[in-house]
Amino acid sequence: MAQYTRIRHQLGFFKAAGISKESDKAAQILKSFIDKGKIPTQIVANSKGLAIFTGFRAGMYLAGAGGSGVVVARLPNGTWSPPSAFSVRSGSIGLVYGVDIYDCVCVLNTQAAVDAYTNPEVNLGGVLALAAGPIGGNANIKEIKPVWTYTKSRGIYGGLTVDGTVVKERPGANADFYGSNVTTAQILRGDVTAQVGADKWRLGSKKLTEVLKMAEGKGADEKALQEISTEPTPGDLND
Repeated sequence: MAQYTRIRHQLGFFKAAGISKESDKAAQILKSFIDKGKIPTQIVANSKGLAIFTGFRAGMYLAGAGGSGVVVARLPNGTWSPPSAFSVRSGSIGLVYGVDIYDCVCVLNTQAAVDAYTNPEVNLGGVLALAAGPIGGNANIKEIKPVWTYTKSRGIYGGLTVDGTVVKERPGANADFYGSNVTTAQILRGDVTAQVGADKWRLGSKKLTEVLKMAEGKGADEKALQEISTEPTPGDLND
């Protein structure tokens, strides 16, 4: 019973939040990968977009799946678009008992991969073919895949694949953050207007914006980077 209660508490991390909090979570996750040298700088610098999310999959008596995150795209001028929110329904491939709790960064290497996220719903591993991304600071990149995935999981049950994960647009969260009903396609083109407020666009995603700069080897606001939580991310949970 104690284990059951603890797991239920952990699953509370995965309630979808507003984009400001989702962006802060994404900044924390991406920074953890970069700080550990798991995603090479050139991978981010050459990408067309990034989707960053946390998810969980629970088997047996804890059956369920969920999660949430944001996606950003490269703009024509080389900067990053505002974030668009999505929810996650994780696949159950390989899961028999317990809980998978994981963080995931999807590196989108083609415009088609970015465009897939503008649909109301997309199946990872279906419409979007996935491959494990190159790792290390001097990764030997022989063949670029449409989507490279980087995952971190310390869940109760080992083994992880994000194939079968369904990503679904969150239009309500986007409307709240941008002050009007906007589509993911508009957001990823940068066709939104700055709003007033610390939890609105632009200030609401400041930390993520700066981590994205850092991740591709560009100068970033050190103060914003220092404000990012150093607490373990959900993918670090191990009990």
